Amino acid sequence: MKKSLLLLVATAAVWTSCSKTETVDQPQGGAIGFTNAYIGNPVDSKAVGIIEQASIDEFIVYGGYNDMTHVFDAVSVTGDANTDNWSYSTTRYWVAGQTYKFAAYAPSGINGPVATDFENGALNFTNYVSDPSNQFDLIYATAGKETAADITSDLGKIQFGFSHLLSMIKFTFKSGFGNDITVTIDNLNVSGMISKGDYTGNTGNWALGSETVSPGAAFTEMSSNTAVNQSSGNTSASSVDFAVIPQEIGGAGKTVTISFDVWVQDNSGNNIIGTKDGAGVNVSATLPAYTWTAGNRYNYTVTINGGHVGLYPIEFGAPNVTGITNANFDGSDDIVLPTI
Repeated sequence: MKKSLLLLVATAAVWTSCSKTETVDQPQGGAIGFTNAYIGNPVDSKAVGIIEQASIDEFIVYGGYNDMTHVFDAVSVTGDANTDNWSYSTTRYWVAGQTYKFAAYAPSGINGPVATDFENGALNFTNYVSDPSNQFDLIYATAGKETAADITSDLGKIQFGFSHLLSMIKFTFKSGFGNDITVTIDNLNVSGMISKGDYTGNTGNWALGSETVSPGAAFTEMSSNTAVNQSSGNTSASSVDFAVIPQEIGGAGKTVTISFDVWVQDNSGNNIIGTKDGAGVNVSATLPAYTWTAGNRYNYTVTINGGHVGLYPIEFGAPNVTGITNANFDGSDDIVLPTI
């Protein structure tokens, strides 16, 4: 059975870049405060908890003026995205005549060590894992402030502008069958992408590892809307968003594969392809060569036609009708009218 698939890369939706503690010295000036973080152009998601401007409620802060940890060392700053009320435990105060460097990220539960770089006021994420068991949206930002030799007024709050460091991929399935045919997609499996890497905050670059997502541990989740039937107004079915490390795919050693099962039913609910309570037909294909960049979602459109699952319609050709032949009368069959 032929198992091919039409994969079309849709235009990527871009997210705008948004980017053990001890107290030190005698407090001079006001408290160090943080304001509501800015995150640009939020996007929707079902599986990955994408951090949006309207929903952010925590970020983790490193910072100081001698190094990146002596004032704030992985301190949780929490608040309400709809207000400017953001706080942390054990208030720190500005020290006069110092150059402060801050860096922050979210969420707190990421998989991978965080290292500080005071010279550049940055954070590095080493051995960061983004695979089917570690699905997080990773955002990151830096900030700085110099204090005067004599602090005489409130210095205001630090505001981070966070950027998304990962890419998102998803798949939208459409039917190439007639409007009264129902196509069901399940058991989605996406594998082959690199799942571990190091991010350098100073350069904004990822260094990729060698580990890849294996088919047995692949991204598999579909949304609840997996059946496509044009007549019912259900024109497509989509996967959830999957968080992946930015990388180039396609080419030697960079193959990313998608596979899924397909069931096809006629307008009476009879299964044409696949059994009602059993397996469907498995279809697979490789994704075309492309470069996934940070802060972008790539929505791949998959159009399923009959030929992709070995199903071909019953069709009728142009009819051939035998013509009428005029008989060759010899005159003996002429009609003679009666005389009155």
